[in-house]
Amino acid sequence: MSDVVRKDFHVKTVDGYSVAIREVRSDRTDRVPMILLHGTRIPGLSEFDLPVEHGSLAADLAAKGHVVYILDARGFGRSERPAAMDEPPVPGADPLVRTIEITRDVDAAVDHLRAATGNDKVGLFGWGVGGTCCGMYAALWPEKISHIVLYTVIYGGAGDQPSFQIGSIWDDPDNPGHFNQKRFGNYTFNSLEVLDRHWNEQIPIADKDSWRDPAMFEAFRQALIDGDPTAMDRDPPSYRSPNGMLEDLYRMGCNAQKLFHASQIYCKVMIVKPEFDTLCTPADLEALVADLEHAEAVDVWAEKNTTHYVLLDRPERGRDDLLARMDAFLR
Repeated sequence: MSDVVRKDFHVKTVDGYSVAIREVRSDRTDRVPMILLHGTRIPGLSEFDLPVEHGSLAADLAAKGHVVYILDARGFGRSERPAAMDEPPVPGADPLVRTIEITRDVDAAVDHLRAATGNDKVGLFGWGVGGTCCGMYAALWPEKISHIVLYTVIYGGAGDQPSFQIGSIWDDPDNPGHFNQKRFGNYTFNSLEVLDRHWNEQIPIADKDSWRDPAMFEAFRQALIDGDPTAMDRDPPSYRSPNGMLEDLYRMGCNAQKLFHASQIYCKVMIVKPEFDTLCTPADLEALVADLEHAEAVDVWAEKNTTHYVLLDRPERGRDDLLARMDAFLR
């Protein structure tokens, strides 16, 4: 994709945060502009623009004619972090950067992209709780959004997320049904082994390399380190993420607390539910689709034999099929 070019810059949010954007574009710019938003712990470049073959959703979209912005929310990646994240984590402190705060970061990116392209409306792609945030944003500002793609999204319609239940590490043992703030506090140091374990568990065969290119795996790990300038200060290396989205994930996954109501969404909606993904449960997906009664269109991609990381798995493991479906949806 030699015609794809990249530019990194920052924009200011309404409340004064400087958030990082990577623009990815080609000489074609005739399709709906897109903003890509990461999930709960991981910065945007690691999910959407890895420097290996088939590792960049952003480049794939740009080659099709979309101007793409990859956004790092406040507290993540190359964006400004709350000052408390420069100090040691504080158990018991309020989790930093709740999902509703990130809508301000999305709004800054949306307005910049609208001005840069001359489009009244743009599209959003959100991974995990990033998808929840995109749905929330589309409900708040329907006049700015034409399409949203919700990738392994959690909605809060069922409360059956298996990892976030009463008795789990995320649950307060002294006050069941509440986030374990005493343990996790304001932000977290994440080890690379969390990614290693989760991705390997998703792949249902022993030969992981036949499902996922080893170069992709190493590029993802490196992007996590590169996304935090303090990562190499710790041994082993780790990267920081604020815990606000984790608290919201717990509330949706355990208590069926919806952060917004999907009946407030009026744009076109695509939902990506890989078979082996456990973040988006079948019951939660059903609740979301049922509530999308005013959406212009609803398209659910739920292919068999696909993982939470289908965007980064080998093309024949679902990636090619997903990109083709997205291309049709975004027309």
